Amino acid sequence: MHRELIERLNLLENNYSAKEFRDIVNRVKKEKINDDALLGKIENVSLGRFREKVSFTLSVPAGNLLASVITIAAVVMAFQISSDWMLYFSALILMTTLHPLSHYLTGSLFGVRFTHYYLNGPARIEPTLRIDYSSYLRTSGMKRALMHVSGVIGTLAAPLVAAVIALERGANSVAFNLFVFFLILIVFELLTSTKIGDLMRAKREYGYR
Repeated sequence: MHRELIERLNLLENNYSAKEFRDIVNRVKKEKINDDALLGKIENVSLGRFREKVSFTLSVPAGNLLASVITIAAVVMAFQISSDWMLYFSALILMTTLHPLSHYLTGSLFGVRFTHYYLNGPARIEPTLRIDYSSYLRTSGMKRALMHVSGVIGTLAAPLVAAVIALERGANSVAFNLFVFFLILIVFELLTSTKIGDLMRAKREYGYR
Protein backbone atom coordinates (compact mmCIF):
# COMPACT_ATOMS: atom_id res chain seq x y z
CA MET A 1 0.00 0.00 0.00
CA HIS A 2 2.72 2.45 0.94
CA ARG A 3 4.67 1.61 -2.21
CA GLU A 4 1.64 2.54 -4.29
CA LEU A 5 1.38 5.91 -2.56
CA ILE A 6 5.10 6.56 -3.00
CA GLU A 7 4.81 5.76 -6.71
CA ARG A 8 1.94 8.23 -7.01
CA LEU A 9 4.10 10.84 -5.26
CA ASN A 10 6.96 10.12 -7.66
CA LEU A 11 4.68 11.04 -10.55
CA LEU A 12 3.76 14.30 -8.84
CA GLU A 13 7.39 15.44 -8.82
CA ASN A 14 7.25 15.98 -12.59
CA ASN A 15 3.53 16.52 -13.09
CA TYR A 16 2.10 18.11 -9.96
CA SER A 17 -1.62 17.91 -9.28
CA ALA A 18 -3.01 19.58 -6.16
CA LYS A 19 -6.05 17.28 -6.23
CA GLU A 20 -3.88 14.16 -6.39
CA PHE A 21 -1.61 15.46 -3.63
CA ARG A 22 -4.58 16.21 -1.36
CA ASP A 23 -6.01 12.77 -2.04
CA ILE A 24 -2.77 11.11 -0.92
CA VAL A 25 -2.49 13.30 2.18
CA ASN A 26 -6.13 12.66 3.13
CA ARG A 27 -5.59 8.94 2.83
CA VAL A 28 -2.57 9.14 5.12
CA LYS A 29 -4.63 11.07 7.66
CA LYS A 30 -7.61 8.74 7.43
CA GLU A 31 -5.55 5.57 7.81
CA LYS A 32 -3.16 7.22 10.29
CA ILE A 33 -0.15 5.99 8.33
CA ASN A 34 3.14 6.66 10.12
CA ASP A 35 5.72 5.50 7.62
CA ASP A 36 8.93 7.55 7.61
CA ALA A 37 9.65 7.02 3.91
CA LEU A 38 6.13 7.94 2.84
CA LEU A 39 5.83 10.99 5.09
CA GLY A 40 9.27 12.15 4.03
CA LYS A 41 8.26 11.80 0.38
CA ILE A 42 5.11 13.84 0.97
CA GLU A 43 7.20 16.59 2.56
CA ASN A 44 9.70 16.55 -0.33
CA VAL A 45 6.94 16.92 -2.92
CA SER A 46 5.26 19.70 -0.95
CA LEU A 47 8.54 21.53 -0.34
CA GLY A 48 9.47 21.29 -4.02
CA ARG A 49 6.14 22.81 -5.00
CA PHE A 50 6.58 25.53 -2.37
CA ARG A 51 9.99 26.49 -3.74
CA GLU A 52 8.56 26.75 -7.24
CA LYS A 53 5.84 29.15 -6.11
CA VAL A 54 7.51 31.23 -3.39
CA SER A 55 10.65 33.28 -3.96
CA PHE A 56 11.05 35.32 -0.76
CA THR A 57 11.35 33.38 2.50
CA LEU A 58 12.87 33.73 5.96
CA SER A 59 14.15 30.98 8.19
CA VAL A 60 11.88 30.14 11.11
CA PRO A 61 14.31 31.51 13.77
CA ALA A 62 14.73 34.76 11.82
CA GLY A 63 10.98 35.07 11.25
CA ASN A 64 10.18 34.41 14.90
CA LEU A 65 12.79 36.94 16.01
CA LEU A 66 11.44 39.59 13.63
CA ALA A 67 7.82 38.94 14.66
CA SER A 68 8.77 39.06 18.36
CA VAL A 69 10.70 42.32 17.98
CA ILE A 70 7.81 43.93 16.08
CA THR A 71 5.34 42.69 18.71
CA ILE A 72 7.37 44.20 21.55
CA ALA A 73 7.83 47.44 19.60
CA ALA A 74 4.08 47.70 18.97
CA VAL A 75 3.32 47.30 22.68
CA VAL A 76 6.00 49.79 23.71
CA MET A 77 4.80 52.37 21.15
CA ALA A 78 1.21 51.93 22.33
CA PHE A 79 2.34 52.84 25.85
CA GLN A 80 4.83 55.57 24.97
CA ILE A 81 3.24 57.46 22.08
CA SER A 82 0.32 59.52 23.37
CA SER A 83 -1.88 59.20 20.33
CA ASP A 84 -5.15 57.33 20.03
CA TRP A 85 -4.21 56.34 16.49
CA MET A 86 -1.11 54.60 17.82
CA LEU A 87 -3.36 52.28 19.82
CA TYR A 88 -5.31 51.34 16.71
CA PHE A 89 -2.11 50.94 14.71
CA SER A 90 -0.64 48.72 17.42
CA ALA A 91 -3.72 46.50 17.28
CA LEU A 92 -3.24 46.02 13.53
CA ILE A 93 0.45 45.24 13.96
CA LEU A 94 -0.29 42.71 16.69
CA MET A 95 -2.87 41.01 14.48
CA THR A 96 -0.09 40.44 11.96
CA THR A 97 2.55 39.16 14.39
CA LEU A 98 0.57 37.24 17.00
CA HIS A 99 -1.08 35.02 14.39
CA PRO A 100 2.07 33.19 13.18
CA LEU A 101 3.68 33.26 16.63
CA SER A 102 0.59 31.52 18.06
CA HIS A 103 0.84 28.87 15.35
CA TYR A 104 4.53 28.36 16.10
CA LEU A 105 4.16 28.08 19.86
CA THR A 106 1.19 25.71 19.71
CA GLY A 107 2.62 23.64 16.88
CA SER A 108 5.97 23.29 18.64
CA LEU A 109 4.18 22.16 21.78
CA PHE A 110 2.46 19.39 19.81
CA GLY A 111 5.47 18.32 17.75
CA VAL A 112 4.65 20.14 14.51
CA ARG A 113 7.71 21.66 12.86
CA PHE A 114 7.87 24.57 10.43
CA THR A 115 10.33 25.24 7.61
CA HIS A 116 9.95 28.86 6.45
CA TYR A 117 8.26 32.20 6.96
CA TYR A 118 6.81 33.63 3.75
CA LEU A 119 4.26 36.20 2.63
CA ASN A 120 0.78 34.89 1.89
CA GLY A 121 -2.83 36.06 1.94
CA PRO A 122 -4.89 37.81 -0.75
CA ALA A 123 -2.37 40.66 -1.06
CA ARG A 124 0.69 38.47 -0.39
CA ILE A 125 1.63 40.60 2.63
CA GLU A 126 0.57 38.32 5.50
CA PRO A 127 3.49 36.65 7.35
CA THR A 128 2.80 32.92 7.24
CA LEU A 129 4.55 29.79 8.44
CA ARG A 130 5.04 26.82 6.15
CA ILE A 131 4.33 23.52 7.90
CA ASP A 132 6.68 20.55 7.67
CA TYR A 133 4.31 17.85 6.39
CA SER A 134 6.29 14.94 7.80
CA SER A 135 5.85 16.24 11.37
CA TYR A 136 2.33 17.53 10.73
CA LEU A 137 1.05 14.13 9.60
CA ARG A 138 2.62 12.36 12.57
CA THR A 139 0.57 14.53 14.92
CA SER A 140 -2.99 13.60 15.89
CA GLY A 141 -5.92 15.28 14.16
CA MET A 142 -6.94 16.95 17.42
CA LYS A 143 -3.51 18.53 17.87
CA ARG A 144 -3.42 19.66 14.24
CA ALA A 145 -6.83 21.27 14.75
CA LEU A 146 -5.65 23.10 17.87
CA MET A 147 -2.58 24.35 16.03
CA HIS A 148 -4.81 25.88 13.34
CA VAL A 149 -7.22 27.39 15.88
CA SER A 150 -4.33 29.00 17.73
CA GLY A 151 -3.71 31.38 14.84
CA VAL A 152 -7.28 32.68 15.05
CA ILE A 153 -6.89 33.12 18.81
CA GLY A 154 -3.69 35.10 18.23
CA THR A 155 -5.45 37.37 15.76
CA LEU A 156 -8.41 37.92 18.10
CA ALA A 157 -6.12 38.65 21.04
CA ALA A 158 -4.55 41.63 19.28
CA PRO A 159 -7.34 44.20 19.73
CA LEU A 160 -7.87 43.02 23.32
CA VAL A 161 -4.20 43.63 24.15
CA ALA A 162 -4.45 47.11 22.64
CA ALA A 163 -7.72 47.72 24.53
CA VAL A 164 -6.05 46.85 27.85
CA ILE A 165 -3.24 49.30 27.06
CA ALA A 166 -5.84 51.93 26.17
CA LEU A 167 -7.56 51.45 29.53
CA GLU A 168 -4.20 51.73 31.28
CA ARG A 169 -3.64 55.04 29.50
CA GLY A 170 -7.14 56.27 30.35
CA ALA A 171 -8.29 56.20 26.72
CA ASN A 172 -11.63 54.63 27.55
CA SER A 173 -13.33 55.50 24.25
CA VAL A 174 -10.49 53.88 22.29
CA ALA A 175 -10.69 50.79 24.51
CA PHE A 176 -14.43 50.59 23.79
CA ASN A 177 -13.82 50.91 20.04
CA LEU A 178 -11.17 48.22 20.15
CA PHE A 179 -13.53 45.90 22.01
CA VAL A 180 -16.19 46.53 19.36
CA PHE A 181 -13.55 45.75 16.74
CA PHE A 182 -12.79 42.51 18.60
CA LEU A 183 -16.47 41.53 18.36
CA ILE A 184 -16.56 42.42 14.65
CA LEU A 185 -13.40 40.37 14.15
CA ILE A 186 -15.09 37.33 15.72
CA VAL A 187 -17.96 37.62 13.26
CA PHE A 188 -15.53 38.10 10.37
CA GLU A 189 -13.55 35.00 11.34
CA LEU A 190 -16.73 32.94 11.64
CA LEU A 191 -17.90 34.07 8.21
CA THR A 192 -14.59 33.73 6.36
CA SER A 193 -12.16 31.50 8.25
CA THR A 194 -14.70 28.69 8.44
CA LYS A 195 -14.70 28.61 4.63
CA ILE A 196 -11.14 29.37 3.52
CA GLY A 197 -8.99 29.83 6.61
CA ASP A 198 -7.75 28.33 9.84
CA LEU A 199 -11.16 27.46 11.25
CA MET A 200 -11.93 25.48 8.10
CA ARG A 201 -8.61 23.63 8.48
CA ALA A 202 -9.25 23.04 12.17
CA LYS A 203 -12.64 21.51 11.43
CA ARG A 204 -11.10 19.35 8.72
CA GLU A 205 -8.33 18.05 10.96
CA TYR A 206 -10.69 17.51 13.89
CA GLY A 207 -12.51 15.04 11.68
CA TYR A 208 -9.35 12.89 11.64
CA ARG A 209 -9.02 12.80 15.46
